[in-house]
Amino acid sequence: MPEFLQLLPPDQALDQMLAHLSYRTDPEQIDAAAAFGRITMEPITAPAPLPGFVRSTVDGFAVRAADTYGASESLPAYLRLAREVLMGAPADFSIQMGECALIHTGGMLPLEADAVVMVEHTQVAGKNQVEILRAVAVGENILNRGEDVGEESR
Repeated sequence: MPEFLQLLPPDQALDQMLAHLSYRTDPEQIDAAAAFGRITMEPITAPAPLPGFVRSTVDGFAVRAADTYGASESLPAYLRLAREVLMGAPADFSIQMGECALIHTGGMLPLEADAVVMVEHTQVAGKNQVEILRAVAVGENILNRGEDVGEESR
């Protein structure tokens, strides 16, 4: 049976490909609008991480994930509503075991909180008490500091 495919060794294939490419090695400064399809001469780094803090990706309740384990609609977990995280304000408080904090999309997670339960999976159960109808895992519905852009991102 004849061979239909003839392969080159990797370095020969790379040399052959590079011989067909034209590229400029001298640096030049251009407007960002003209940079489409071009490459940078050196790495571009971010001056600060983005986001700069751990934040919620949903409206809901900031919790310690362990407080929700096993929670379901037929057997909910009950947490005490400690506070509300105000938009644009630092969450300079921590939640204790058995507590939660009302949080909005983009809000800063309070200390000790490691997940957010979506508001759709909760009910108000009484004064300062929230019924959690679904368990969450550590890291669920949150964005960690520098997750979009790290300080050393390129």
